[in-house]
Amino acid sequence: MYLFEDKGEVALYRNDSNRIIANYKDKALTLIGIDWNPDNPNRSGWGYIPISAEIYNDKSFANDGNILLLWQGPLYDDAGYPKEERWQALSFSSTSGVLLGAYGHSGHFYSIAEMTAIPYGTSERTNMISDVYFGPKYNDNGNDISTEESRLTEINQLGVLFPEIYYGVAKERSRTYELNQTYELAGIKDFDGSPHANTGSISAEAKQSYKYQGMVDVNKDGESEAIFTNKITGRWATASISSSGEIDYTDYGKGGTTRIVGIYIDPLVTSGDVVQFSDHDSQYRFQNDLKIDNLLVKTSGDFDSDGVQEVYWKTADGSAYLRSLMHADGNIRYANYQSEEQMSSYLTSNGYESVISDII
Repeated sequence: MYLFEDKGEVALYRNDSNRIIANYKDKALTLIGIDWNPDNPNRSGWGYIPISAEIYNDKSFANDGNILLLWQGPLYDDAGYPKEERWQALSFSSTSGVLLGAYGHSGHFYSIAEMTAIPYGTSERTNMISDVYFGPKYNDNGNDISTEESRLTEINQLGVLFPEIYYGVAKERSRTYELNQTYELAGIKDFDGSPHANTGSISAEAKQSYKYQGMVDVNKDGESEAIFTNKITGRWATASISSSGEIDYTDYGKGGTTRIVGIYIDPLVTSGDVVQFSDHDSQYRFQNDLKIDNLLVKTSGDFDSDGVQEVYWKTADGSAYLRSLMHADGNIRYANYQSEEQMSSYLTSNGYESVISDII
């Protein structure tokens, strides 16, 4: 099964039949009453994808102790163009997995019985449909009639109504990150949407071992991203932090910069000049240095003016410098190790001698 998230009492999976499974109290519940398009697992094109789920204690309605699922609509349309996302908050029985209803941004719980009793074509039904979608609002012609402020306000309402479910999995609460301190990045995923770059379960120690390295611009967009390394998984992550200090964990796919950075194949391995997994394989060495906590991120820039952003690292033992070359979306192309002399010569020859002091 493919893991979506496993924080808290409820773990979300997709099985081989593309059904959404909620594991709760050693019981696998197939969530009945929703469809998910398996052809678009990264939210490109049509289809919603599960983000997080947990047992919800409802103090206002007779719906206590059931599973609340937050799922999100596509960020891109079928042509690949950016599209405003929409969310829903759905309730499922914690004993049978049957869909019980949906919550609106007003906080009202609409049971299936209530929803089906409202006649089609009435203003009451229009208002109900509008209420159970968090995000942009559309008129009968399919045009977005909401403002940017109203869309954001509605989506943020998820954090007001369901803070324990929305924050920590879909988003991280605002916090101040301190250099060399470790944190739990509860909802971090790789480009394919795998939590912590793992399709199965992952230890609590690994989830809580993201070491904050500082801020650099990984994709040459003028905005700095937070860098975290994880010595347990041997991977590193980038995270865009909003002006309010929040990390949006849903921003991992196309165009996103909050994700576990991918693994590359050293071009010298591809060419046959270097044996894969040998000491001269830069990817193997890079990952090994992450596992022994031997890398410190230093700075970034397009130092040879070829349009490719570079991130410079220094090994903590001072033995070498690592130059990682990035894709425009913040994922990694490849990297190479340099001696201090090679690093200094490279930057000096390209007119960046002043940057050397930032790296050493």
